[in-house]
Amino acid sequence: MTWPWKSVDWNDPNGGTIRFYPYIPTMVSPRELRPRDDWDGLALLLHPDEQEIWEEESQMEKNGKGSATMLAIHGGGDFSRMLMKMQLLEDIRAAKLPDPEPFRLVNLAKKSGLPTYFLEPGADDEEWLNWSLEVVDEASKLSRMIGHLFARRRFRKTWKGVQSDVTEPSVKDSSEEIAICAGLAAAWWRCSESMLNKQLRDTRNLRFAARLRGALADLTINKESAILMVPIYQDWMKDVLATLKTNPEVESFEAVDVED
Repeated sequence: MTWPWKSVDWNDPNGGTIRFYPYIPTMVSPRELRPRDDWDGLALLLHPDEQEIWEEESQMEKNGKGSATMLAIHGGGDFSRMLMKMQLLEDIRAAKLPDPEPFRLVNLAKKSGLPTYFLEPGADDEEWLNWSLEVVDEASKLSRMIGHLFARRRFRKTWKGVQSDVTEPSVKDSSEEIAICAGLAAAWWRCSESMLNKQLRDTRNLRFAARLRGALADLTINKESAILMVPIYQDWMKDVLATLKTNPEVESFEAVDVED
């Protein structure tokens, strides 16, 4: 397995390119790992309300250094475990909120006047609402609830298993600690994914893939060879990319106004 440290392009048969940027959540990526700036629009696999959350977290950080991260840690769960272990790494900037890379890219797109797409459907979308309700039903199953009793052990075991797959990136400094962060993030993501059955994961990935194609179609109206930048968790990229390769039906989608 080759760990995804570099951007990956998917060329849409209808025109344009989706460029996936595999990043580590809550970590500031070194310049060597950041994608080039030759893109024409930005798409995030998030809800537009994420902008409000970022603003709140950013304000918390200004008022008290690290306060947003501490609040997330106190919230418990696998995300908290990931953050606590990342905080122990001294030579990199990790366990930071708002999530540094998508937050940086949104600000860059805003500064450059580039279209930005938030792809997660809203609560008024009946199909997505039904999917969300199925997620709740799945999480409430007895087997899932019992799993929460052993969540810490499960996270440790998952981290140990995935870390052996992670290769160190080709960067000047702190490559070992960056690889540790990648393993922690992958453990968090895999534990989160384990709470969903395959049908729920496939349904979500298919919806996002359709909306990615829709965002790209909107972007290529003005430029046939447009590149759509998509920051995505390293361990999630392979699944969304595989779904795109099945050429899902395009779901019409338009850019949103990015909040100041």
